[in-house]
Amino acid sequence: ERFMAPYADALSFTGPLTPTQMLAQNRKILPQRGTLMIGVGYNHPDPVMAARVANLFADEFINYNLTLNIDGSMKAVEDLRIRADQQKERVEELELKMAEYREDNNAVSLESQENIAATQLSSLNTIKIENKHLYDNLETRINLIESFRRAGRNLSELPFIAEQGQVSQLLSQISAIKIGISSSSKRYREKHPVMIEQQQTLQESEVELAAAVKDSVDKLSSALVEAKSNFELASQRLAEKELELIKLSKTRVAYSSLQREMDVQQGFLQALVQRMTQERAAVNLKNPNSRVIDEALPPLRHSSPNIVMNLAAGFFGGLAVGAGLIFVVAFLDDRVKSAFDIEGTVGLSMLGVVPRIKKLDSNSKAQAVASNIDRHVTEAFRSIHSALKISEESKNAKVIVTTSTVPGEGKSFISSNLALTFANHGEKTLLLDGDLRLPNVARSLQLENDFGMLDHIEKEVALDEVIMKAVYPNLDVLPSGGKSKNPTQVLNSAKFEAMLADLRDRYDRIVIDSPPLAAVSDVLNLLPLADGVLYVIKFNTVKRKTAVVNVRRLWESNTPIFGAILNNISSTLASYYYSSYSDKAYQDYYISQDVELEDELAGSVEPEMEPRA
Repeated sequence: ERFMAPYADALSFTGPLTPTQMLAQNRKILPQRGTLMIGVGYNHPDPVMAARVANLFADEFINYNLTLNIDGSMKAVEDLRIRADQQKERVEELELKMAEYREDNNAVSLESQENIAATQLSSLNTIKIENKHLYDNLETRINLIESFRRAGRNLSELPFIAEQGQVSQLLSQISAIKIGISSSSKRYREKHPVMIEQQQTLQESEVELAAAVKDSVDKLSSALVEAKSNFELASQRLAEKELELIKLSKTRVAYSSLQREMDVQQGFLQALVQRMTQERAAVNLKNPNSRVIDEALPPLRHSSPNIVMNLAAGFFGGLAVGAGLIFVVAFLDDRVKSAFDIEGTVGLSMLGVVPRIKKLDSNSKAQAVASNIDRHVTEAFRSIHSALKISEESKNAKVIVTTSTVPGEGKSFISSNLALTFANHGEKTLLLDGDLRLPNVARSLQLENDFGMLDHIEKEVALDEVIMKAVYPNLDVLPSGGKSKNPTQVLNSAKFEAMLADLRDRYDRIVIDSPPLAAVSDVLNLLPLADGVLYVIKFNTVKRKTAVVNVRRLWESNTPIFGAILNNISSTLASYYYSSYSDKAYQDYYISQDVELEDELAGSVEPEMEPRA
């Protein structure tokens, strides 16, 4: 009555709630993580009743498990005994089969026979290989002899004939006689007795040499016949031994199968007997597999709901999940997006960063420095110009090649605006389009590309006729003049090298816009003619591994790499590299400078630089 009193008015679809239903609804099993302990809880409005029910659940759980364990163990022992008897019969049957097989096949010791046969087979194989080698060597020499005979050549010219003792001695003797005849011919005529005697000696020696050569050839022929016979005999003996070994292997297959099955069945039998013994001992010593460590006591305060704990858990759980997602995304992102990636991973110095220009087409972006449409971009290129000027490696460089890893990283944008920056600082500059597959310089500057470098190299048009003069003050442009079917042939030609040497004498700076390195290898043909390379990397686009592989190719060319330019970075991130951009204390300074610049540039070098056709 006391247990059900709080639930007197509770109903279910089948009527009033029963004590069994209430026990099942309010019971809680609470496993303790990382331990073998389990908490048993029960919710009840009466704290004393809640503690008593929880303790009753624990006691009943222990007694029920003990009964189940004893009943299960007794059944397991009987099952194991039956299986062990069946397994014993199977083992005895296999032992009888193995004994009958050894008797039928006279195979008392198969392993010993196989080992002896394998050793003999290895020895015979070695003998066969040696005889085959000797036979091939002698056959080659006989073939050479036949070849010399057909060609009418002297067999004594063959090294293995000339090395024979008698042949070698006769050759030396004939050589000495010929030397004597040559010496005597200076003193005597042909009919002189001395000359006649020496000629007779020479003829006799040559006859003996022919006989010695014939004897050597006969010996080689006999040795060839003997080697062939030995090789055929060794091959026959090897084949017979292989058949013997195969027969032994076939005999052993069935026996090995019986042996393996026997081992497995004996293992099963031993395991069953051992398990049965263990189960019998466990039944006699069976103890409860659990005990009460701490009995439930009446609680001093209610258990639910805990509003503060719920709110705190939700808040900190959300923070942990959010931080984890951020870490996972950052870890899996392998793209270059910071100075650390460029200097630490790619291995290049950070030359500068160029902020992203929004809401402009490619033509306007290519002339951003000239139009000063974005002062942050203009200042970025001035910073790059200053970095190049103060570096010992790049300050006197005339030919600068710009390249990137993949297409679309803003390489042409960097080339054109860097050339404009050089021109703005009073240096006579040439912007050369070295991308003969997808030329972009002329199109980005809104110039015609029907006439250019290819006309000079392939059609021998004068260089002055293909250069677009004074496109901007101090800036000339040499477009590609179209696409080339063989760009590497053009860039490797002597005419291109001569043209670049001529341009060095005319200009202070030559900026070459080259193809991306990962797509094609054209830029590698430009490197031997350049003073240095600028590597353009688009922010958050190129994978670090890809950039590292391609930069390694540049290092292998031994051409100086002045540094990397991080392009298309957002203004917010760019502020970390150029803190003055994000510092509002300097914003008025830039605005005032822009106003003064517009007033002062009415007749200076940098007034709204419009392209000239």
